[in-house]
Amino acid sequence: MKTLSAQPTRRLTAVLMLLFALLICARMPEIVIKGRFWAEEGKYFFTDAWSMPPLAVLFHPFGGYLNLVANASTLGARWLVPLELAPYFTIGVALLVQLLPPLLLLTARDPWLQNRLTRCAGVFLLLLVPASEEIWLQTLHCQFELTLCCALILCLQTTGGVASAGRVVILFLAPLCGPGAIALMPLFLFRLAGDRSAARLTQALALGAGSAIQFLLFLTPAATRAYALDPSTLLCILTVRHMALPFLGRQAAETIASSLRAGLSAGRESPWAIILPLLVFGMAAAHSLAKPTRRPAFWFLAAGLLIAFVSYFGAIGSPTSMINTQFGERYAFVPEALFGMTLLALAATSTGLASAILWLLVAWKLIIGIAMFDRPWLLVADGPPWRPQVAAWRAHRTTTLEIWPAGWTLTLPPAR
Repeated sequence: MKTLSAQPTRRLTAVLMLLFALLICARMPEIVIKGRFWAEEGKYFFTDAWSMPPLAVLFHPFGGYLNLVANASTLGARWLVPLELAPYFTIGVALLVQLLPPLLLLTARDPWLQNRLTRCAGVFLLLLVPASEEIWLQTLHCQFELTLCCALILCLQTTGGVASAGRVVILFLAPLCGPGAIALMPLFLFRLAGDRSAARLTQALALGAGSAIQFLLFLTPAATRAYALDPSTLLCILTVRHMALPFLGRQAAETIASSLRAGLSAGRESPWAIILPLLVFGMAAAHSLAKPTRRPAFWFLAAGLLIAFVSYFGAIGSPTSMINTQFGERYAFVPEALFGMTLLALAATSTGLASAILWLLVAWKLIIGIAMFDRPWLLVADGPPWRPQVAAWRAHRTTTLEIWPAGWTLTLPPAR
C-alpha cells in the first residue's frame, strides 16, 4: 500500500478541501446566490441578536439547550456586516464548520488512511451522506457537524502540535452547541482507559468540561421531543435510514419505509427489518474486533450506533416518524456518516475477498450518494431572495422578511 509523503499530503489536502467547499456551495447554489436564513436561525436567533443585548444573546438557550455557534454567528451577522449581507455571514460560518470533518480526516496520521484512494474515498463519503440537505450551510445545525467532528476525533489516533490543540477546542465547543456530543462521553472514557495517554486524557477533559457546562447550566427537557424508542422501532429506523437509503436510493427506501410504518400502525412488525440490521451490524462488529488493525472500524461503528440511539430517542416527533427518508434528516446525518466511515475502515484494513467485497460496497455507496447529491430536497434548495426584502424594509414598506423554508418569516422593527 503506497503511503503519502508530507508534501503530497499537504497538496492533496488543499485540493480536496477546495473541491469539498466548491461542491458544498454548488449543490444548492440558490442559498449562496439569494442569501438565506434557515427557519429558527432567522426567526428566533437573528431576531434575538437584533433586539437583545449581545452578552444576553450569546448565552441564551433555545429549544432546551445552548447553541453557542448559532448565537455567536447571528450576533456577528447583526453587528459586523450590513443587513443586506447578514445571511451571508452565517452561511460563511456554516461553510467553515462543514469543512471541519474532512479536514480532520485529511490531517489524520492513522496507518489505514495513508493511501490516496482511502483518503479520497473518506472525504467523498462525508460529502455524499444521503438526505443531508437539512444541515447544509446554516448555523442552526452546525451542532451536528461538530458532533461528527467529536466522533472522528474519538476514532482517529491522537496527534500533536496545532492539530491537537484544534481538536481540543472542537471537543470543548461541540457540547456547547447541542446535546449530541455529550452522548460520546462514555466512549471517550473507554478510549482513555485503553490508551492511557495524556492526549486522550486532555480530549476527555475538554469534552467533559463543555458537557458539564451545557448539562448543568442550560440543558432542560423539551416537551416536543419523544424521549421514547422501543427496540423494534429503532431497528426499523436503522433498516430504512442506514441500509435502504444509502444503498438503494430515496425512492426504494421510501417505499420500504411506507410499508414498515403501515405495518407498525396496524400492530404488525416486519421480522426481516428487525433481523437485517442485527445481522449486518453484528457482522461488522465481529469483523472489526477480529484483528487489532481493524479496531478503528469498531470505534466508528460504536459511535454511530450510540449517536443513532440518542438522536432518535430525543428527536422531535414520534419514534415512528423517524422511519422515513426525509423527516428529521439532521438526526440521521451523524450516524450515517459514521457508518460510512465504518465501511471504509473495514475495507482499508481487510484483505483478500473480504476487502474486495467491502470496497465494492464503498463504491456503490458513493454512486448512490452521487445520484442523490444533485437532486436535493426542493424545500431546502430554494426560497425567497434576501436583499430585495431588505430594500423594502429600508423603504418602510414592511417589517416582516421572508426566510427559508416557505412560510417562515422574521420580524424586525421598522427601519429608521
